[in-house]
Amino acid sequence: MARASRSTPVGEQAQAEAWGRRDTALFALTVATLTLLAAQFALAGLGAFTMDKTPTDNVYGAHVILGVVIGVLAWLILAAVLASRPARAHPRTLRLAVTLALLAIPVEPLLGEAGQRVPVVGAVHALNGLVICALTGWLMAETGRRRAAARRLTGTSGAEEGHQ
Repeated sequence: MARASRSTPVGEQAQAEAWGRRDTALFALTVATLTLLAAQFALAGLGAFTMDKTPTDNVYGAHVILGVVIGVLAWLILAAVLASRPARAHPRTLRLAVTLALLAIPVEPLLGEAGQRVPVVGAVHALNGLVICALTGWLMAETGRRRAAARRLTGTSGAEEGHQ
């Protein structure tokens, strides 16, 4: 089968390529991360209100552990983008994944730790969490758009997705 001409823009080549397993993994990772981010905000609130009633050192323990899990997922998202030729060729998807990974680890834990000593930095930690949430949602939407475009081009349903 003939390959696309080199004169075709990269974005169009990415749109024309079939949706594969790596793209499905990317979509699943973004959905899972977005869900865990909602739980992360709930745990932060729980920790804040528990701290008011019964101050303890480990009140944010679950929040910290879930933060590490979300950071690992962010780097897995970046790996999935780099592993998927169509996702890698889509500049916005690549930029979003790189930014997400860098904000999730190392920036977010550093802000959280520094916020223990400087409350204003703790506020930036929360704002950075919102940015991470927004980037994850945006990345999920971008991936969903690429998925819909691939389905339109190939005329397949979800059960008939191609392999990559």
